[in-house]
Amino acid sequence: MQKKSPFRVETLTFTALLIALQVVLGNILQVPLLGKQYNFGFLPIVAAGALLGAPAAMIVGGLGDFIGAHLFPQGAYFPGFTLTNVLVGLVCGLILHRCKPSVIRVIIAVGISMLINWLLNSLWLSILYTSKAYWGWVIARGPNYLVEAPVTMVLTYLTLLGLSHLKLPAYMALNGKDEIKAE
Repeated sequence: MQKKSPFRVETLTFTALLIALQVVLGNILQVPLLGKQYNFGFLPIVAAGALLGAPAAMIVGGLGDFIGAHLFPQGAYFPGFTLTNVLVGLVCGLILHRCKPSVIRVIIAVGISMLINWLLNSLWLSILYTSKAYWGWVIARGPNYLVEAPVTMVLTYLTLLGLSHLKLPAYMALNGKDEIKAE
């Protein structure tokens, strides 16, 4: 009896496509805000987490950030931002994997992800710019995250809703695997 490999061709291909999409949406399509840029690079990470699970979402977040930072440099590469994207992938994979789109799951996943982004990226900026004003970065960037959170939640929910209507292989379907079914 052979064991099924976790490295299916479809999974590897889909992961690679989501990495490419993360590079494009995270680096080319950006909206400038005060003190920060809003981009759509989180959507491929969400899709990877929901469809493929935490490991794939972590790879999409990490490699997407790494490749994007080298293809579209906006200063020196700093691995802390890559770590942030990996952790966001972990959160999205743990909360959203193969579950039906749900407002509460989206609020939890996006809320935790935004908190990780806000606190860690403020830390990375304070280290990168050799300033000791970590809390200054946190306070200065807070209003942007308050504006960004509802938009991110709506876009995340709509993305998951769209993905739930696609005809996907059974191991990727957003079918609510964790729900108890009445028999």
